[in-house]
Amino acid sequence: MQRNMLMAMALMAVTLTVVTVSITDFQAAEAAKVSGTTTQKFGLATKDKVCGDQLCADISQQQNTVSVPVSKLSSLLDQMDLVHEDHQNQMIRQWQTMSFEKQTEMIAKMSEKITMMESLDMSQHMSAMDNMMKKDGKHHDKKMMMKAQSESIYNEVLNPRQIDYPNTLGFSDLHIHAIRHLDVNQSHGTVDHLLQTIVHHHCKVYDDSTATCLLFPKGMTDQDKPYGIEYVITSDQYHDLPEEEKAYWHYHKTEFPRALATFPELTDDELAKVQPILDETYGKVVYFWNLGDTYPIGEPYILVVQEIPDR
Repeated sequence: MQRNMLMAMALMAVTLTVVTVSITDFQAAEAAKVSGTTTQKFGLATKDKVCGDQLCADISQQQNTVSVPVSKLSSLLDQMDLVHEDHQNQMIRQWQTMSFEKQTEMIAKMSEKITMMESLDMSQHMSAMDNMMKKDGKHHDKKMMMKAQSESIYNEVLNPRQIDYPNTLGFSDLHIHAIRHLDVNQSHGTVDHLLQTIVHHHCKVYDDSTATCLLFPKGMTDQDKPYGIEYVITSDQYHDLPEEEKAYWHYHKTEFPRALATFPELTDDELAKVQPILDETYGKVVYFWNLGDTYPIGEPYILVVQEIPDR
């Protein structure tokens, strides 16, 4: 019993000591706060002290962390499912228009992509997403820099992709300069000037070997408006046309020399491959805007290029 009393008295002494120290520390803290002085007993000096089963600094950090609800992530995953479903429907529609060779090529590429995705773990996916966001940020910075350097600020609302995709959908892959492509009776200017005016053809070639060229008076510049199109077909496709329709089409092998056609963006090696193919094509020019008019006036018309005079 005497031993128990001694233990109780020792415990009481420890408790009184703790209380006394706590009161002393509290008073010191209050005094420091009132006087505006600093003390090493508080703040960073306590970062390694233990609060329960954790460091006090860790508990403070956890209390300052705000967690995003899981429902937000679930909502985004639902949106991703909808986007995936829409993309799959688009792919099915596109698939139905493809040739057998294109379908086979698409299957091979998709299988390769799926295999690569299966080999990635979620941490790699998250890292890829983080890199993509950083890349988007750089694109935004580049967009703002180019915008500041531009002489005129484009309409961001109505032209949201003008800087991101300045040459859209391949229409600058094949750029052709050609003269003798204006109607001297309907366009504004002297005959000699109109005959020597370069018409910029910005062309896109399609899988069926046809092409569409947008016709510009200056080129595909920011404020340049297309005022016509030239549709291009192969020799085999031309021979399938009705006889009365063939009169509207010109043979490029003979018209390229008359039009002094040049390909300013192609290297000599590229031109050596492209020229023989384009020589065996036919073009049909349709104008809906006369050079010199403020707006498209009147009806669109077909320009029979082979009937344009040499001078």
